[in-house]
Amino acid sequence: AARAKAMSSRGRAEIDPKGGQPYAAAAMSLVFHSAHPLVPTLRADVRLFQVAGQSWFGGGCDLTPFYVNEDDARAFHAKWKQVCDKHQEGLYPKLKEWCDKYFYIPCRHEHRGLGGIFYDDMSTKECGFDAAAFTRDVGDAILPSWHNIAATRSQLPFTQQQRDWQLIRRGRYLEFNLLYDRGVKFGLDGGRIESIMVSAPPLIAWKYNVVPQPGSQEERLVQVLRKPQQWA
Repeated sequence: AARAKAMSSRGRAEIDPKGGQPYAAAAMSLVFHSAHPLVPTLRADVRLFQVAGQSWFGGGCDLTPFYVNEDDARAFHAKWKQVCDKHQEGLYPKLKEWCDKYFYIPCRHEHRGLGGIFYDDMSTKECGFDAAAFTRDVGDAILPSWHNIAATRSQLPFTQQQRDWQLIRRGRYLEFNLLYDRGVKFGLDGGRIESIMVSAPPLIAWKYNVVPQPGSQEERLVQVLRKPQQWA
């Protein structure tokens, strides 16, 4: 009933807020947490929800690095702009902004990562293009958007200091999931707890009031996360 009420509150008149309607749902999600601090975390998913003869799609893909590499950011966003442009002109900036707004940690005044695209409750009737075909293209582009970045950065050496910073920043990832992520909140309300928590980083460190050194690469990351940039 809680899930039905939530969807109904987002303007879905076909859904009875009391729940109980037959429905079908399908989803694929992927989260990759690398042990290498120069390889950014990748999170992506595609979703389908059907009820009362209507279909809604959701999904997206976003990048959470521990060190900012502008070439990587531009390549990642360029890929997603290409996917969006195939279906509708001007779609990418809308979904990029949606991603920036969704993956935000208010208590830290930071975004979780460098963004990507994000969408929810998308129907072909309302969006003006084939939402199912778009979602298939999103699913097909997930690994290609990230593979070259991971393959290149994983060959670079790293220091223990960089690894320590990665573990501290992973804490922000978990903070967002537990405090703000809508899917996690739904899942914790009667869902399969192990399946919900499997997206969490396998190892995290916490230190009180960590402030990066002025002019450092770590400070650069925090600056970028506080003010999203246009990468494509």
